[in-house]
Amino acid sequence: MTRHRIGIIGAGAIGQLLFQQFQQLLTNTPPLANGLWVQLISREPESVQQSLCFTDINQHEQQTVVDVLGQHSPEIAKLDVIIVCVKAYQVDDLINELLPNLAPNCHIILLHNGMGPHINLAQRLLGYPQMGLSLATTSQGALRSAKWHIAHTGIGQTIIGHYSGITLKQPIKNILLKAIPNASWHDQILSALWQKLVINCAINPLTAFYQCRNGQLANDEYKAEIKQIIAECITVAAADNVELEMLACHELVYKVIALTSNNLSSMYQDIYHQRQTEIDYISGYIVARGTHHQIAVKANNINLQRIKRLEAQQKSPS
Repeated sequence: MTRHRIGIIGAGAIGQLLFQQFQQLLTNTPPLANGLWVQLISREPESVQQSLCFTDINQHEQQTVVDVLGQHSPEIAKLDVIIVCVKAYQVDDLINELLPNLAPNCHIILLHNGMGPHINLAQRLLGYPQMGLSLATTSQGALRSAKWHIAHTGIGQTIIGHYSGITLKQPIKNILLKAIPNASWHDQILSALWQKLVINCAINPLTAFYQCRNGQLANDEYKAEIKQIIAECITVAAADNVELEMLACHELVYKVIALTSNNLSSMYQDIYHQRQTEIDYISGYIVARGTHHQIAVKANNINLQRIKRLEAQQKSPS
């Protein structure tokens, strides 16, 4: 039997959630246990045995003791696939550390908010002709209440698609789609990522700046701002050869606002907890691509500067 080895690096809320979902697949489908090896990898250098606490979507809690690999573990060289679940601004440094230790035919899947790191990584992988790169986005909800305790807080969709290099092997693709609830393969992955980017641009920086829950953005006072943000994203996407439709994007943004009305966006939480945000890979990506194409993106630039100022205030002495 062919053995498939999958690593999930980044032990934050989404990384731990995916690991737990793979573990449930192994439990519910015993034959897979003989042919599938799934490992959670932290950003620490050394491996440790760790007790993980997981609260599922039905509020059932379970604890498991697992070996969490460190980045220096020799087991990493055996991986067929590695799913990278770190912040967008951490991807470049992480890949620099990982690449020399990966198998020459390992397939990399990036799963993070925003866009940008895939461009540099695809260029780097030109020097690794047996490797491939896929991109993914998820709207699953997960909350980390402690370092090794996460809760599944929202059922969402996960979309995965090929971007460059060698394509993902079909048996592993099937395992991914079976393990992750509501997961699907998307041949036009950049289009799907751009749609998610439009949502992030319209919601995250506004909730962080106005210090509000997602649902407040449905109020009339934000309509003009949201409309301009969406329009700029669509114009820049078109210059990047991705066609998005204004009405569809507008409806999608307000659908997400309604479905997540009581949520605090990730960027709001980053500002609240005085953490670095992913603004450079959300509004900042629109600004960078707009500059590249000589397209004015005033609303997105305003949001970029707003969040940059909030981050700078956090760093300045009180």
